[in-house]
Amino acid sequence: MINIRTIRKLQNNDGLTLKAGCIITYKTGWQVADYGYELRTAEEAIACVRKLKGNCGIWYSEGIYYVDHSYRVSTKTEALALGKAFNQISIWGWKSQKLAYC
Repeated sequence: MINIRTIRKLQNNDGLTLKAGCIITYKTGWQVADYGYELRTAEEAIACVRKLKGNCGIWYSEGIYYVDHSYRVSTKTEALALGKAFNQISIWGWKSQKLAYC
């Protein structure tokens, strides 16, 4: 499983996707979150990752760690619909390596 050192190494606007606690990337599909947490410390972030059993996305921005329960879907249409339903700002496109805004 990911460790706290990896979380502490995140720079502003860095992020990771985890599956069962291991860093993962996909060639296709879309990553979407259904709920998440805003945390102030790396210690809180790793505890949250463990609570979610390592199935989450984590990113760091302006002093805040964002940990979202997330999962991969095949199509952009489905991901956008889910993102909107869960009040998400964006989804992640694996092929393009870019965000798409909901």
